[in-house]
Amino acid sequence: MKIRKFKIKVQNSDQFKDDVIKTWKAAEKKKLKDSDYDLVLSFPDISWLPKIFGAERVRMIQMIRDQKPESIYQLAKLLGRALPNVHRDVHELAEYGIIELKKSRKKGQKRESLLPEYNWDGFDIAV
Repeated sequence: MKIRKFKIKVQNSDQFKDDVIKTWKAAEKKKLKDSDYDLVLSFPDISWLPKIFGAERVRMIQMIRDQKPESIYQLAKLLGRALPNVHRDVHELAEYGIIELKKSRKKGQKRESLLPEYNWDGFDIAV
């Protein structure tokens, strides 16, 4: 079974542009290498890390991984946090690809719920 990892890169805008250009040229030549990572997130400076991976969000990721809540509402209850705040954090982490949101419906339930999932084996940070 393949290990799923993502990488967080902190690089200035010039380095980011260089990476994009190199990737584009490699793709054009069909010489794009398979990466060790399924997802690479790039940020312009280190100040972005606590915005994305603050203590509460890391706790949320751990809770999703360990407790496997069946909805965002259940996740908020497990965390002891307000539902709107958890909802916002979950959707932002999903936009970055860090967690996945899947629609699910329990037997006898009229409405669908969003099931948060964390399907990564780990992540690396490169500065």
